[in-house]
Amino acid sequence: MFRRSRVVTVAIALIGVTVYLLAVFPTRSYLIQRNQVKNSVSQVKTIEESNQALQKQINSMNSPSEIEKIARSQYGLVKPGEKAFVVLPPTPTTSTTVSGAGSAK
Repeated sequence: MFRRSRVVTVAIALIGVTVYLLAVFPTRSYLIQRNQVKNSVSQVKTIEESNQALQKQINSMNSPSEIEKIARSQYGLVKPGEKAFVVLPPTPTTSTTVSGAGSAK
């Protein structure tokens, strides 16, 4: 009788461990994957927002007025018949002042 109850106890323990392992590891994997999916969805949203902003920039840069503005400001281009002038900043002047405190008489 003692031996039979011991076999039953061991069998129940093994079944319990098996059920535990079958429940814990898949649940853990599920939670890890759910977190990865959540992070991936967040990254996709950020990239989509960036793509929308870049698409707006592309659309605005395809207009003739924007192309002309960039050509003039960044590359110094002018239309045929126009003259380009470059205005240089003023040169810094250095002036020295002589104070009367150190003068000898």
